[in-house]
Amino acid sequence: MSDQNFIIEEFHFYKVFLYGRNIEGVKTDYGIQLNIPSGKVVMRFSRDYEEPNRYEEKNGKYTFYVYLRADKYMAHIDLLRYEKPLFFYYNLDSNQTYITTSDEPVGEEESSDD
Repeated sequence: MSDQNFIIEEFHFYKVFLYGRNIEGVKTDYGIQLNIPSGKVVMRFSRDYEEPNRYEEKNGKYTFYVYLRADKYMAHIDLLRYEKPLFFYYNLDSNQTYITTSDEPVGEEESSDD
């Protein structure tokens, strides 16, 4: 497995979804969609189970499907609301994924002046 087969891209926009319970055959409670330069990320949060992450590539654009437990939803919302810049990482070999900030100085306080 190559550690070089991944993408990491900064994103600036996201969309939040609240579902009934069954969307496209998947039991989903919450969803977040990220718009990234190479395509989009569809994050699905469920209290019942997690499916394996996967991705599709079509016409040079990616769609990443990321499945998480519902108890992780609020942590993701807080990160999206209060941190910047943010980056989406996806390992194309292992399907591991995360959202990360950039390096920040120790002791940096959050500002409400933004």
